[in-house]
Amino acid sequence: MKAWGLTLAWLSLLVSALVVVFILKQPTLNNDILALLPKSEPRLQQVEEHFFAANKQQLSFSFRGENAVKAYDDLHQWLASKHIEPRFKLPEISQLAAFYGQYAGHLVSEEYKQAIGDANRFQQYYFSQLSKVADPFVSSTINQDPTLATAGFLSEAMAHMQQFELQDGRININYQGDKYLMLFVQSADNAFSINQSIALSNEIVAYIAELESRYPDTQIRYAGALFHTAANAQQAKFEMTLFGSVSLLALIVMVVWVFRSINALWLASVTVISAAIGGTIALISIFSQVHVLTMVFAVTLIGIAIDYAFHGMLDLTEQPQGFSQGLKLALLLSLLTTTLGYASLFFSPVQLLSQVGVFVVAGLVTAWLCTRILLPYWQASLVINTAAHRLANMLSGYLKRLTHYRVALSMLTLVLLSAFALLKPPVINDDVKLLNASPADLMQNEALHMSLLGKDNGQIMILFADNAQQLLVQQEALKATIRGLNGRVLMLSDLVPSKQLQQQNYDQLHSAQQAMSVVSQMTGTPVELSTSMLDLNAALNSPLAPLIANQVISNNTLTASWFMVTGVNKTELIDLANAYPDLIVYDKVAMISEGLSHYSNSLLVTLAIAMTFALLLFSVKFGFKTACKQTLVLVLTSAAVLLLCSALQSQLSIFNLLGCLLILALAIDYLVFYQVNNLSPSNVLAISLSAASSMWVFGMLAVSKTPAIFSFGLTVLVGLVCIYILAPLSIALPKNKEK
Repeated sequence: MKAWGLTLAWLSLLVSALVVVFILKQPTLNNDILALLPKSEPRLQQVEEHFFAANKQQLSFSFRGENAVKAYDDLHQWLASKHIEPRFKLPEISQLAAFYGQYAGHLVSEEYKQAIGDANRFQQYYFSQLSKVADPFVSSTINQDPTLATAGFLSEAMAHMQQFELQDGRININYQGDKYLMLFVQSADNAFSINQSIALSNEIVAYIAELESRYPDTQIRYAGALFHTAANAQQAKFEMTLFGSVSLLALIVMVVWVFRSINALWLASVTVISAAIGGTIALISIFSQVHVLTMVFAVTLIGIAIDYAFHGMLDLTEQPQGFSQGLKLALLLSLLTTTLGYASLFFSPVQLLSQVGVFVVAGLVTAWLCTRILLPYWQASLVINTAAHRLANMLSGYLKRLTHYRVALSMLTLVLLSAFALLKPPVINDDVKLLNASPADLMQNEALHMSLLGKDNGQIMILFADNAQQLLVQQEALKATIRGLNGRVLMLSDLVPSKQLQQQNYDQLHSAQQAMSVVSQMTGTPVELSTSMLDLNAALNSPLAPLIANQVISNNTLTASWFMVTGVNKTELIDLANAYPDLIVYDKVAMISEGLSHYSNSLLVTLAIAMTFALLLFSVKFGFKTACKQTLVLVLTSAAVLLLCSALQSQLSIFNLLGCLLILALAIDYLVFYQVNNLSPSNVLAISLSAASSMWVFGMLAVSKTPAIFSFGLTVLVGLVCIYILAPLSIALPKNKEK
């Protein structure tokens, strides 16, 4: 009864702590794929949040076919009923004309400037503009600005801006001979909680399917972060449930088969449950939002935590006085090495990995405490069945025979690995897309919409400045340079010229007396130019705001804008950015991939440091000669894992290196247990059960559809097989035990 009381008290304490942390922290489960990405430096991060945060809630739809207009209107109306409104409403030309007309004489197009220098040329230009009675820019501005300078400015600005036509309020785009309608909407609420994102995504997709059935000659494509979030969330939830359930079932079968005891199954369950609760407490104490993919990776804790239960229970079946000194030492060393391996994830630039590190380290510490404190009280009820005894003796004998060929096996492994390395050198790919498990059709939709908007070959650039006017002046200089490279770019300064340029325009018009006399003759009144200049604040509080608000940020800490350049290769843009200290080429994927590349290099260094640490640890505990053998096993195992995974996947990623780091930690565990307890049947059985359980858990990850999880699971699965075969080769057995 004492054992039951202590165990229930232990679980009650953990559950109470979990409830308290939940109440205090009130964590949320997040499945936004963008939340996984490494954070940028503070200045750039502030710009990203202003410019691109709203993109997470934007949805885009394209329509093609005979009934595209009807499908567009039906979906638009249906989305509005769900409080999903158009992201922005483009201002009408009359509104823009009324606004810009206030600054007549300060806003001039390039064509107008060229014409105004010669009276005859200007007269031809002016008459040709007047003859365009259907031109909305002329008809809307002539009353406020009879010089037609504002009309020319608006016409030129809209020509630069118009990548598409606007008909009856709908965006029309001609692409590869087909006509598309596009609809951009934005949800009012952040719909990235798991249930909301999945429910909303499923509703929209179902309604689109209904529309395509209603209008069979019309094709509707959809894209947006919401759909990626929902797809990744559904996949993660499915895998988390499947992997966790199957892993637990397999572990139950193992425990029941070895011990034929409900008590043993109860102890194994308590160890795993304790680890899961301990990891969760630490996770939500540190992070306010927990990513759903963290929980998929965290399933791996089951395969590691139960190792402590296996070793503890099997040791207690042979030690009447409680745990042996060898097991206590091995458990402690195992805890230290594995937690150090996972603790290295704390400093990862990817929050997912940091969360996994915290969860597993805290879970392992809890599992170790559970094993050391509770298991001895259950010793009397632990007995190994006869079949398990026979298996343990058989495995022990096999491994003892294997040690006789350690030199030959080591040399053979070394030769094979060298041949692998020469024939197919491993290549590391740090593409951040490995985090994404979105369906192929959704990725194709995204690519189509980027092409429709002309952004598939564009490059975003961000310009910083001390103030708004400096920003506009720098943009005007950059614009001339980019267009000199035959590039195309739309900037904030196309719609809001700098005051410096406006003054130049005003001076030029004011001095062009002959040209202005043409206007006076036609209108019968003297030309009067406005004395007011357009500034950024006025533009941001005008009908122009929907076109520019998302392009610029200007506050007490910084001023910046972004723009997209097409028609210029990236190398030339990088050279241009190097010439302007406040200009950067913004490629988020490349920036993140570069960060992951640096982290990959640091992981390789971490692996080397871990092996050095292991060599020192082994030297202190087992002697230098044995330590060298054990370190050789670690080197061979790591090399085998990386080369085999490279051959199976064609390339390696940061997640293969992370898996290798975990393998290193597990390998050190096995080496410690082997060296402390040798090849005794109970020790071999414990290690075999641990390896089998870990292989099962990580093998499940190797069938994941998420490339990152697949790479991690495959690496650990391959590594476990390698270390199980190679670890016994390092054991220094007494000669009388080797016979």
